[in-house]
Amino acid sequence: MPQQKIKITSIGPILPGSVYPSLIKCGKKNCRCYNDSSKRHIIYQWSGNIDGKNSSKGLTKKMYLECKKRIANYKKFQAKIKNTIDRSLNNAPWNE
Repeated sequence: MPQQKIKITSIGPILPGSVYPSLIKCGKKNCRCYNDSSKRHIIYQWSGNIDGKNSSKGLTKKMYLECKKRIANYKKFQAKIKNTIDRSLNNAPWNE
């Protein structure tokens, strides 16, 4: 039986993990956020796994938006891989 070559490509740069904005209180007593929780500072974080270890990175808003796109690409890429595996299992030798 000839082997079929499969090529899977992503639609752009990929990034595993997740990104999220958080509202924080900085702790400076003279800051607007100290007594008013509606005026907290927003920070952006990426959280994921690097070399088998959980990690998080602080992001600028621009980096946050780019990471969001790359994570969406990663999820689409994973779906392509799953689809390919499912098709391969359906065409396995024991199904012939």
